[in-house]
Amino acid sequence: MPHNEEQDAEALMSRRKMMGVVVGVINLGLIAVVGLPVAEFVTSPLQTKRKKVWVELMPDDQIAPGEVKEVNFSMKIVDGYHETERKYTVYVRRDEAGVMAIDPACTHLGCRVRYQTDKHRFVCPCHGGVFNDDGTNKSGPPPKPLERHPVKVENGKIWVEREV
Repeated sequence: MPHNEEQDAEALMSRRKMMGVVVGVINLGLIAVVGLPVAEFVTSPLQTKRKKVWVELMPDDQIAPGEVKEVNFSMKIVDGYHETERKYTVYVRRDEAGVMAIDPACTHLGCRVRYQTDKHRFVCPCHGGVFNDDGTNKSGPPPKPLERHPVKVENGKIWVEREV
């Protein structure tokens, strides 16, 4: 059989193509080995499903219409292998529409607001933000009203819903 240069060139090209495919597969494998764990790490906070629970705040008869009370409560939180007890605060307000739970964190920078009973308003000490007693903005830099948490009155008790 005579040695043909054209056949050698075709064999060389097919070997090059084969090596290109092999190198491409190896590169894809490496990208997957490194990239998938990184992608899972980055997106894991989005995948964690937070559970909502109802927490008892106080007896229903301990707040009169038109009154705002600061209520402290604690919840057991599982954080990895640790179970800790975290303390929270909400302002409970009763009016003709019912009961509401208002978060004390200012919507401007998260400073803790204080309720002024004599003026029926919440005031942020950091930048002078003022909120009405239902948590809506009145003046200052806060961009939106104070956050409200879901509330229910059941069996003579006031409950607030929180994420665990």
